[in-house]
Amino acid sequence: MAEKPIIEITNLIKEFHVGGEPIRILKDVSVSIDRGKFVILFGPSGSGKSTLLHSMLGLEKPTSGSVRIEDAYFEKMNPNEIARFRLAKIGIVYQRPDWIRSINVMENVAFPLAIKGVSRSKRNQKALDLLKSFKLEHRAYFEPTELSGGQQQKVEIARALITDPSIIVADEPTGNLDTESAENAMNLFKRLNEEKGITIIMVTHNMEYVSYASQTIYMRDGVILSGTGQFKTASTEPETKNKVKTTA
Repeated sequence: MAEKPIIEITNLIKEFHVGGEPIRILKDVSVSIDRGKFVILFGPSGSGKSTLLHSMLGLEKPTSGSVRIEDAYFEKMNPNEIARFRLAKIGIVYQRPDWIRSINVMENVAFPLAIKGVSRSKRNQKALDLLKSFKLEHRAYFEPTELSGGQQQKVEIARALITDPSIIVADEPTGNLDTESAENAMNLFKRLNEEKGITIIMVTHNMEYVSYASQTIYMRDGVILSGTGQFKTASTEPETKNKVKTTA
């Protein structure tokens, strides 16, 4: 019997109200993601990919539709329950690392474990071990802002890994990096996916990164574009049940 997808998004609609008028950002989106995939969520600015990502993470409540991650159904959970689930199961890497400036690199990496109540000695040792795996242990007692852009992104990834998540979500993680640092970050995500089996979901508008993916989700105008990934206009793309699995 085939394993069920690790993430299942069904008939998701998200509307915002501007001047009393509803603006539909997500238009009946359905997506399934299998465990262990490297997923690229790709599309131009304004396509709805960030709104889909935030809905997937439980950071925004959809107007209608459902989100299931593993055995958790977000529509049946309150915000505190979703936050605890997210902390336990999902590591998040942002485009601009959000550091706590009053603590050092090691303590920033260890911070998610502090929230979970892990002792200082245990969480700092685990953070140091992760920094060693990225060859950054010599920067453990630096302030994060003293690191280069590439080093900061590695530290951000280390912090995302500290809770041993089954999923890593990266929102434009290479947007502020030079070409070499961006390539290093992409290769790191690829290794985490292939060697540790972590499901990677990465948002980008850079088509060059599609080659890293085992599953690609193309978005435009709030809908999923399936098939070969050739973009269609909103007027010709149906707004109902655009189910995507893997595209070549």
